[in-house]
Amino acid sequence: MSVRAAIYCRISEDQQDGWGVGDQEEHCRRLADVMEWDVVGVYVDNDLGATKRNRKPRPDYERLKQAITAGLIDAVLVTELSRLHRRPLEWHQFRDLAVPFKVKIKSLTDYIDLETGEGVFAANLRADIDEEEAEQIRRRVLRRTLSDAKAGKPASGGYRGFGYETSDDGTLVIVEEEAHLIREATTRLLRGETLGGICADWQARGITTPTGGLWRPTPLRQSLMRPALIGYRDHPVAGRVRGIWPPILSEDEWERLQVLFSDPERQNHGRVNVRTYLLTGFVSCGRCGKPLRGGPRQGGERTYTCRKDVGFQGCGGLRRKADLVEKEVVARLLHRLDSEALRASLGAVDDAADATDRGEIAWCKARLTRLADDYADDVLTKPEYLRQKARITERKEAAERRRDARQTNYALASLVYEPVREEWERNDLDWRRALIAATIESVTVHPQRGRVFDPDAIEVLWKDHVRA
Repeated sequence: MSVRAAIYCRISEDQQDGWGVGDQEEHCRRLADVMEWDVVGVYVDNDLGATKRNRKPRPDYERLKQAITAGLIDAVLVTELSRLHRRPLEWHQFRDLAVPFKVKIKSLTDYIDLETGEGVFAANLRADIDEEEAEQIRRRVLRRTLSDAKAGKPASGGYRGFGYETSDDGTLVIVEEEAHLIREATTRLLRGETLGGICADWQARGITTPTGGLWRPTPLRQSLMRPALIGYRDHPVAGRVRGIWPPILSEDEWERLQVLFSDPERQNHGRVNVRTYLLTGFVSCGRCGKPLRGGPRQGGERTYTCRKDVGFQGCGGLRRKADLVEKEVVARLLHRLDSEALRASLGAVDDAADATDRGEIAWCKARLTRLADDYADDVLTKPEYLRQKARITERKEAAERRRDARQTNYALASLVYEPVREEWERNDLDWRRALIAATIESVTVHPQRGRVFDPDAIEVLWKDHVRA
């Protein structure tokens, strides 16, 4: 009766001393010819490690075990026993599964006959040796990645990051077309547009991710948060180190993006943003002071209403047509922004001030960490720790407020050399709301007499930094 043999091939991420799965299969088929065994199946797990630290499932390894328990396989062929498993526990489990079926295991250099005690002992010893070898490989890989990080080399593996491609010598080079899109997205976000709006525009323009997929808000956000865009890389041991590749964004632009992404007002945690009312969040009732809610009346007419209902605590006594309220507020806004004195005072974004405050915030965070360590080591008493912590926290928060104020002014700064009304017509709702947030503190709709819309019942409170 012929021996039914299965070939098992596996290659891990560390390929220094191994063959590809195609080479492994070829060698195993030659071995089967020598043994005069019939190959009845080939099982392949590509790019999967088998060390104790790797918990990725090996689908074909599981299929191989199922074929053994089904009585379909009499022998397993591998180029090296470590291809099958390197963890002693995994080997013992495989051995216990295979013994009842008298499965033979053959590599290029070893032969295991599970029917003999000597064969089982030799296999147990080999599994222990293979585990130590795998641990040495892991340490070698970690040393190499740490050395590469300290040298400023890019991280290897994974998908290509948007904006760069890897050159023949392993460094990153800029893909100019994609770099232009990254700069475009950065400018649009800092001017008040949303990730969703940019993704919708890119989808309409046929712009795809490096893997050919459609752009979505989360992947775009993750792409723009990569420190590689400013020429840095992160490593768990080396920390953040300067890379040897050219940046696409300036550190100031990238830092503003991180502040923007961390703003809780912009985080909807997976919910779809269906806002279509320009003044939502800014407009309130002149009777009770509660926010007015945008929504259509019966018949589809857009309105702002002080709602008194479950979940709403308004007075229920005020409603205005949304188009009329928005038209009045926009007219006042554009008139104010058309002021030559105001436009001259806007100026450009202050990159030097951003860099100063960023350094101040970083220093404060590091100092707070050292204070906590000193307190834990009894270098500081509790009153000393709390006093210094409060003082440094106040410095950090002051720098953060200055930084955030400049972030709010970014939409205004873009108007210095642009016709305001043309910019308003050209941009979308997100940009318009960002401009309102930078200029208007609140809009109050007061009660009025009669049914005819009264513009004087609309009160706009302007922010101090845009007062003429």
